[in-house]
Amino acid sequence: MPEISLRPAVAGDLPLVGKLCERSMSVSAEGIGYPRCADEQELLAELALYGNEVEDHLFMVCDAAGAAVGCTGLLVSDTDAVCYLIGPLLHGSWRTVDTASQALRLLLARERVVSSALVGYIVDDNVVLAEALQRTGWRCGEAQLEMSCETTAAEHGCVVAGGERFIRGLSTSGDHLFPAVAQMLGRHHHWSSDPLARLSDYLDDGYRVAVLESAGRLIGCALWIHVSGTDFGRLDYLSVSEEFRGRSYGSMLTRHVLAEATRMEAIERVYLSVDSANEVARRVYRSCGFTEGVASRRYSYQAE
Repeated sequence: MPEISLRPAVAGDLPLVGKLCERSMSVSAEGIGYPRCADEQELLAELALYGNEVEDHLFMVCDAAGAAVGCTGLLVSDTDAVCYLIGPLLHGSWRTVDTASQALRLLLARERVVSSALVGYIVDDNVVLAEALQRTGWRCGEAQLEMSCETTAAEHGCVVAGGERFIRGLSTSGDHLFPAVAQMLGRHHHWSSDPLARLSDYLDDGYRVAVLESAGRLIGCALWIHVSGTDFGRLDYLSVSEEFRGRSYGSMLTRHVLAEATRMEAIERVYLSVDSANEVARRVYRSCGFTEGVASRRYSYQAE
């Protein structure tokens, strides 16, 4: 088995990182579900979103002579209390289960992450990385489906629900609906951390919150962001109160997000991820103009 090592990435490594990212997007057998980046600039934007420095979170996989043959790393999100696995993305003949397994072991030994959950999203066709993850103790979980919508092609429709029901933005923790929004998101999306603190952190990170209310009562909400330095946004969370479901409020919130994204000239496309088994949610997003993309599988690792 060829020996490999890891070292922090430097500026001169970015062209290779970009090529590896591009290939992971275009070749399904080498794909990762998140972070799914078209080039090095998008990966740098993802790192910046979480406040991660390149030299501390992105590493080059090197052969015995010290030449870079791949990259890996972790996106560390204090807000989500989770670390997202990057790759490993490997070049040419180095893309083997053995090399990927070695890279994963070296990464975990280097990072010594014990306080956060470790997760990776791998495209279903990437059997090499899937086997390497399972070989190194990662557990295979639920399937996720990426969906996307071009803002120019989106059918936004009417974003006003009618009567006293309307959609507006929530931008501060002083908003009277802030506690209800935080509790709803935390309950529906199984947030493990304090929902009030987590939503506050999201707002500090530049996330936008749309709330649908009626006479001061919360009906639903959406949490989304424009990833700075890219041409896309992400709709990360959508929630509708149980008593108001089945009335198209989820569609209204989704169309509102698309309308807001369209008004931001920098955004050309909005992405989201949905549980593959959640046909109701998939139908809502399709009705708003989203198309289904790659399927990936969630892997988790319990640090010792």
